[in-house]
Amino acid sequence: MKLNRLRRTAATLLLLLLCQTQALAQTALQRIKQNGELRIGTDATYPPFETAEGGQFTGFDIDLANAVAREMNLRAVFTNSGFDGIFPALQNGTFDIVISAVTITPERSATLLFTDPYINAGQLLAVHTDTQGIEKPDDLKGKRIGVQINTTAQFDFEKREGVEIVKYDSVALALTDLRNKRIDAVVGDAPVLRYMILQSFRDLKTVGKQFTDEKLGIVLARESDDLRRAINAALWRVIESGEYDRIHQRWFGEAAERTAQQAANATQPKAFDLSLVQRTWRFFLAGVWLTARLALLSLLLGLPIGLLLALARVQSSRLLSAPAALYVEVMRGTPLLVQILFIYFVLPSFGIFIPPFWSGIIALTLNSAAYIAEIFRAGIISIDAGQMEAARALGMSHAQAMRRVILPQTFRRVVPPLTNEGIALLKDSSLVYVIGLSELTRTGQELASRYAAPLTVWPMVAIFYLLLTFPLTRIAEYLERRWRPVTRA
Repeated sequence: MKLNRLRRTAATLLLLLLCQTQALAQTALQRIKQNGELRIGTDATYPPFETAEGGQFTGFDIDLANAVAREMNLRAVFTNSGFDGIFPALQNGTFDIVISAVTITPERSATLLFTDPYINAGQLLAVHTDTQGIEKPDDLKGKRIGVQINTTAQFDFEKREGVEIVKYDSVALALTDLRNKRIDAVVGDAPVLRYMILQSFRDLKTVGKQFTDEKLGIVLARESDDLRRAINAALWRVIESGEYDRIHQRWFGEAAERTAQQAANATQPKAFDLSLVQRTWRFFLAGVWLTARLALLSLLLGLPIGLLLALARVQSSRLLSAPAALYVEVMRGTPLLVQILFIYFVLPSFGIFIPPFWSGIIALTLNSAAYIAEIFRAGIISIDAGQMEAARALGMSHAQAMRRVILPQTFRRVVPPLTNEGIALLKDSSLVYVIGLSELTRTGQELASRYAAPLTVWPMVAIFYLLLTFPLTRIAEYLERRWRPVTRA
């Protein structure tokens, strides 16, 4: 009887679980309609499909997504995210859909859902204007080619023998390396290459014909089939109404090409375009502000955690020192980028959802705390052991001796390495681009792609980083002089 009761209980629980799973699978579209928003992820560094400037998105994909959202009586909300992190964000529920010039491939279709194709975009070759003998992919044997990471251009040429592939975060960086003749060709979507060459890379050219026929689609998570049907229906209504043709004509039609050509002829590319700096400086300042907040908050939170870890590591008790040592080794032995990805993309699988900004803060804090712990530990053990013994002989407890004798001297000694850690943390904050935060480096990437002007944008990024780090080094030098009484005279 007990066995039968257990079987009935197990069957009931299994049935409830199956019903709940089915209910959850059917609520994707209902949840979106209830919120009235369609959350869309895009890597807005790929003109003319998508670009961003100060949080304003433009491009063919952007206009199409807005049209689809209107057909569904929803408001489109875009989030700019690095292409290498955009699909994990989709799968963990950060986005409802992704539209970012994504080619429909069998490999992606195995883990993701795609809508019906909305455009064909084939691959094309770009070379330097004085290059001869390269017209088609077969001519690239023994050559170095540039591709944007995780694109079909990369996947296609990984299957070809005798070609060295160099991967870049954006097409603009690949074209810059081609201009500098570090690579022999760049492979990418034909509309993108033509747009960027026309805008700023006049010393480059496209050659041959499109050698692939690639269909782009809107991407959804695997369990969102009801949402896919609704988006497909809205997409076909956009096509039938003529709105699609108007959007296509705006970005890829003859009028768009004439306008771009006239603008290109009116202005010649400059090594450093001061007018572009004047138009975009406020976007740089927004990136600087986010970078400063990330670094400052992470450092302020990491200092006490690092000090506690260091104090635990110098204890004789293994119960305190072993866990602290393990933490330090794990955090220093794994890349910061992996830690950011884990906190933002993996934790939601366990029901822990942390907003992008605080995910970045947590990852930077936990990582910096490990390095700060080693800085403090080195400072503590550098103090002569006789000072602790003398303090104990005077009647102080271990904690009192540490607080009144050892730590004050330690703080003075660790100022230079802590300054270096603060500067490193400031620059490491650039890795949060992968979770959609437009800090200074990501802002530079967006502007460099939008205006096809890396020679103007990246020097400005370097200048702003220098402006952030220079005061930090000056403060550290002042404190070092102030706390060094032997040399102060």
